[in-house]
Amino acid sequence: MRLTSQREKVLDVLAQSHQPMGAYEIIDRLADAGKKPAPITVYRALDFLLQQGLAHRIESRNAFVACMAGDEVHDTTVF
Repeated sequence: MRLTSQREKVLDVLAQSHQPMGAYEIIDRLADAGKKPAPITVYRALDFLLQQGLAHRIESRNAFVACMAGDEVHDTTVF
């Protein structure tokens, strides 16, 4: 697993939020810290974080949250 700087920034935004965030909310937060990233860049970072278990997607809201379980193995997460 390679956590690039862009992936790390997206994960950091999710972790600091403490609430579900949509991709465009993440883009807006990243824009506050510098150049506004392209949506595809954020979506790719989110896909990676989901695959690695570092984030969860709330499908009913099309939003994302950071996974706070760490290395702990868990199955289905219910929100």
